[in-house]
Amino acid sequence: MISLSRRTALDMVYTKKIDEETLVATASDVLEHEGIEALSMRRVAQALGVRASSLYHHFPDKSALLRAVAEKGLRQLAEVLERAAERTGPDPQQQIRALAIAYHEWALAHPRLYLMLFGSTPVEERPSPLGQAVSAPMLAAAAQLVGEQKAVAATQAAWALVHGFVTLELAGQMRLGVPLEGLLLGVEAFVQGLRASRINGP
Repeated sequence: MISLSRRTALDMVYTKKIDEETLVATASDVLEHEGIEALSMRRVAQALGVRASSLYHHFPDKSALLRAVAEKGLRQLAEVLERAAERTGPDPQQQIRALAIAYHEWALAHPRLYLMLFGSTPVEERPSPLGQAVSAPMLAAAAQLVGEQKAVAATQAAWALVHGFVTLELAGQMRLGVPLEGLLLGVEAFVQGLRASRINGP
């Protein structure tokens, strides 16, 4: 038989109010520390100390919660990239270099979140890899180098370059040298190629 004090404690746990921001932050923590396989409505509820059923007042299912976690991650990445571009100054070449470094650092600091956003997670559980807010700083820098017409293509090429390096590094495939040095060498060659295409035309 459960004592009155224990029953009261349990009732307090199960009736504790949670808001959506706290729920998403907790889900993000579970993802970062335990992986996407461990992320479930029940696990998040356990971490919060509430009944799993209470989470469904905020999100109808796990997919909806994952989308919220992904949106939160994209906002964080967009802010990081925006600050990197702002700190660098007006030179587009330096901006692209700074954006590549910031993207690389963020991905390595949040590997499981990064792989959920840009890895093999089913499409319905993640937003577009080139969300407008994330791509805006690179689009602006690319437009200065190659013009508005080629800016989207240049941004896609830049993302493919940086994402490729990050993905290989997270998979443990960058065993020779320092991956960041290789990334920056690639970025430098990429920028020089953009400059040449602007000078030489289509």
